[in-house]
Amino acid sequence: MKIRQEKYTFSKQEIEILKQIASENHVLSQIREKLSIKPNLLSHYLKKLQEKGIIRIQQGKSLERSLEHSRKSIVYQDAKHSLILKELLTKHSHIKWENVLSGLGIDVLFQISTGSDSIKKSMSPTTFWRYLKDFMALGIVVYTGENPQINDRFSLLENFLDEYEIFTIRNIVDSVSGKAIMLWQKDFECLIRLPKATQVTQKGFAKTATSRLQDFGIQLVSDFDIYVYSKRKTPISIEDILLHTLLIERGNVRYVTYGLLLLKKELKKIDKDYLSKKAIWYDLGLQINTMLEFLRTRGTRTGLGLPTWDEFVAKTREYEVEAVA
Repeated sequence: MKIRQEKYTFSKQEIEILKQIASENHVLSQIREKLSIKPNLLSHYLKKLQEKGIIRIQQGKSLERSLEHSRKSIVYQDAKHSLILKELLTKHSHIKWENVLSGLGIDVLFQISTGSDSIKKSMSPTTFWRYLKDFMALGIVVYTGENPQINDRFSLLENFLDEYEIFTIRNIVDSVSGKAIMLWQKDFECLIRLPKATQVTQKGFAKTATSRLQDFGIQLVSDFDIYVYSKRKTPISIEDILLHTLLIERGNVRYVTYGLLLLKKELKKIDKDYLSKKAIWYDLGLQINTMLEFLRTRGTRTGLGLPTWDEFVAKTREYEVEAVA
């Protein structure tokens, strides 16, 4: 089965072009001759690299006109991920990066860098381990403990992956609305806030957090909606909605209280093992444990944005959540 590659992936030709620019060969005609690329294909690859925020055409000319004039040149953009990539290709020029960063290679590197299984699950184990074996042979990836990691000698690669992910996610969010505010981001997943009337048709986005509390009988009035973006094609669970509510503003008593209302109302339906595992991934493990203790001890546990017990009881009445003894 052929795996659909994401827009952020590179072709070997794109990396070869970037290596030429990194080695100070900026003239389009010379790059075309050096790599034996036809003008229409070079135009295609350069457009892709522009979309990735990595290159720009000198003097602000259009790409088509630049290719018509043999002395036009291309340079790296001033974006963080672009400049780090240039430094990576220059410092480690002995590595055939066209074999490392192209195709599914960058997906494997993202998975290793973040430690998430989401990308690993999108390809066969055989494919993943084939790439991993090649990266280990090059010294790019090493094992320290149970999991593979980017070798410290290639810290520029890890920095590039971090910045490139942020750039990619930001572009995806901007495609929805210029008014979108990113609240949280990790491993090609993010939480955003949008004005209530915004229509979201892009794939990968789903309402969550406070915008889904009404599904559980907790009616909130708000002038914005909360969406989660994820490459994972899984339904948004009660546990996800709870955790996303807490991510809107960590430690904020208002959102902790909303989370407590949902936790109280749906406690028997919540998968505590799943909740605990996901809470750790979101760096909310301590917060969730504290909230569970708060309910169990009727407010004896305090801190981490918790309301007083009397305040919480008042909210259960306001939102018609089952009365707390």
